[in-house]
Amino acid sequence: MLMYFATILTLMMFSSGYSEEVPEEDQVMYKQGPLLGEGGVSQCVAIADLDGDNDLDVFVANQTPTPSKVWINDGSGEFTDTEQSIHTPNCKGVSLGDLDGDGDHDAFIANAVGQVPNTVWINDGSAGFKNTGQRLGRRTSMIAALGDLDGDGDLDAFVANAWKSPNTVWINDGKGQFKSTGQELASNSTFYVALGDLDGDGDLDAYCVNNGQSDRIWLNDGKGTFSDSEQSLGESSSKAIALGDLDGDGDLDAWVGVSTIGKSESEVWFNDGEGVFSNSGQALGPAVSVKLADLNLDGHLDAFAGCLGEPNQVWINDGTGTFADSGARLGSRPTKSIDLGDFNRDGAIDVWAANQSNPIKAFPNVVWMNTSKPKANEKTSESKTK
Repeated sequence: MLMYFATILTLMMFSSGYSEEVPEEDQVMYKQGPLLGEGGVSQCVAIADLDGDNDLDVFVANQTPTPSKVWINDGSGEFTDTEQSIHTPNCKGVSLGDLDGDGDHDAFIANAVGQVPNTVWINDGSAGFKNTGQRLGRRTSMIAALGDLDGDGDLDAFVANAWKSPNTVWINDGKGQFKSTGQELASNSTFYVALGDLDGDGDLDAYCVNNGQSDRIWLNDGKGTFSDSEQSLGESSSKAIALGDLDGDGDLDAWVGVSTIGKSESEVWFNDGEGVFSNSGQALGPAVSVKLADLNLDGHLDAFAGCLGEPNQVWINDGTGTFADSGARLGSRPTKSIDLGDFNRDGAIDVWAANQSNPIKAFPNVVWMNTSKPKANEKTSESKTK
């Protein structure tokens, strides 16, 4: 049984940029948990109940020389490696969802190195994964966003491709077999994509963040065909995005992670409800990965920012979409990806940070356990349902 480190990190709040000071009662506390996956070249992490026991497990996509890992949770936040041979030497991202309609979470692996085709891995219901043998595209794929794009009730894939490769859309037949729609959606070096109903018409649209170019929004006609909204958002090197109702007006806004040499100021973009976005003017520090959840249990969506060249950060929302830097600087490892979930079922949102080792030094993954307590008479919220 792995033991938690005793280090307790109290996240002291202070004003930064456009942010306001956060009251003491809205602070959030984390303690460092297990160090897992020593020496892995981790690229992406995704969280879901993989073995059907009603707690959250973890799939970590690793590049050569280590295979990808599936970590099983015992329900208390203690994890065990399943020691499967899931070889994804060229991977960049992993997305989980029920791709074959059997009620468990499967894996869509996006491969970026050497333009190797993307792959689909089917779960046997007990967290055992098998490659379907599909070879989907030959691009520099960063991540696949899964959702019902054509309205037929199963999960399709919007694949973000980088380095001047156009983004692609793959339609699922309901049994986990994917077919390209033939759409090639610009060539903007997309590093991440998030799906959500941005214009309020009931289908899933795509917000694409691009490296060194303006970000773009692609609107869905409800049948899986996308058109450019013709918005050019931002002028930075965006690396990550998370969608959520940040200002409490009932539509999806965007927290955009930015990280590049000379400019690392992440941004918040507000939606007018019809899919038209405006910059809030906030400059929120670097992020190569970001997830939204109610981290301090006050009913608002906060942001956890994974940072590659410096410690990870926590940003607290005041409920209007204005974020305060918590002052937290969590870890000293090169984090490539983070995901959130309640690992020990205490009602607070914990964090898995996937870190990238290199030939000189090994950087294990880190679990950060949230020790915040629910506020009296307040309902907590999370950015997604696992």
